[in-house]
Amino acid sequence: MSIFDDIPRTSVAPPAGETQFAYLNLSARPEAGRVREKVDAWFDGYPEKNRDELIARFRSAIDDQHHSAFFEVFLYHLLLARGCKVLEIEPTLPHTTKSPDFLAENAAQEKFYLEAVQANGLSGQDVAARARLSMALVAIDGTTSPLHFLDLTVSGGPSEPLSTKKLVTALRSWIASLPADETAKDVPPFVWEENGAKIELRAWTSSKPDPVGRAIGISRTPVMRIEPSQDIRPALKKKASRYGKLEHAYLVALNGLSTHHSEEAVIDALLGTPVARISRGPNGEEIVEELRQPDGIWYGPPDGQPQNTRLSGVLALKRIDPWNFCSKTGLLIPNPWAAKLLPKLGLGTAEFVLKGNQYERVEGQPMHALVGLPAVWPEE
Repeated sequence: MSIFDDIPRTSVAPPAGETQFAYLNLSARPEAGRVREKVDAWFDGYPEKNRDELIARFRSAIDDQHHSAFFEVFLYHLLLARGCKVLEIEPTLPHTTKSPDFLAENAAQEKFYLEAVQANGLSGQDVAARARLSMALVAIDGTTSPLHFLDLTVSGGPSEPLSTKKLVTALRSWIASLPADETAKDVPPFVWEENGAKIELRAWTSSKPDPVGRAIGISRTPVMRIEPSQDIRPALKKKASRYGKLEHAYLVALNGLSTHHSEEAVIDALLGTPVARISRGPNGEEIVEELRQPDGIWYGPPDGQPQNTRLSGVLALKRIDPWNFCSKTGLLIPNPWAAKLLPKLGLGTAEFVLKGNQYERVEGQPMHALVGLPAVWPEE
């Protein structure tokens, strides 16, 4: 049984404010059909007793919940595809009520815990404001406007939910008052200001009237400041100590959702900020040393010593979502100071290998090769 709705699908363009799940659910694009088919198969292959909660999160109107649910089902199938075995989902720990996402073992039957975490580069306040605004824009876009398409401009982010019903009622009245000819563009705009957000709509006469079409034709929404470091370090540090002392090695898989996230940002968060120390040699020559400040999660304050040693490693991934995971790569970064060293997992991603006191990068394969899909998927 599909986790998507059994509905006719005609839309090919993402409407303004649509959530990630809603667009995937509604899209008539052939690629969307292939994505839905793969998602259905992966959820069908997920243990039944844990499936319903994960499906509910995947179908959430909150994009962060949607992404986190897919990331977990993706990790589950990546482990299976790479010869690992998932022994338990949310395994019970003897000393805490909290549970990591998976208890797994590699081909050599060496056990490890795996925890999923995501970072989107936004503050919690910005994430909440984006979700509130998205709900309002979906309601606006669903308002009937048969003779006009609307030009949307948004400024600010709502600190509290918007009064969507009142907004739509006022908008319908404004649309009904619009002239049917080109003078509609000269009508003063519809403006709604509430809780720190301002929504402004202007009308343009449509060349092809559509009694059931979506209202918004042009959309300008606010740009949010993206700071990859603002959530990578806190997210990893919080996970490092979340479960206390563990019986097996502990790996955290990080999904960086912002286009500004990078492997380098994760490495810097773990090992410390890169710095250059310049000095003079005995003959006056300039000597440049590449070092790291003692401010990393694994090696850092207060005294520049190994810390958070319960975290055995981090799998750094970027923008793993239902549409784009095939083209992505990953980097496995083992913690050289870990209390329980990470076993050989054979995931096939790129990996940092410690040679002496230096890391060396060993390249891996893209995700499509690791999970057995064509390189161009979901394209034909």
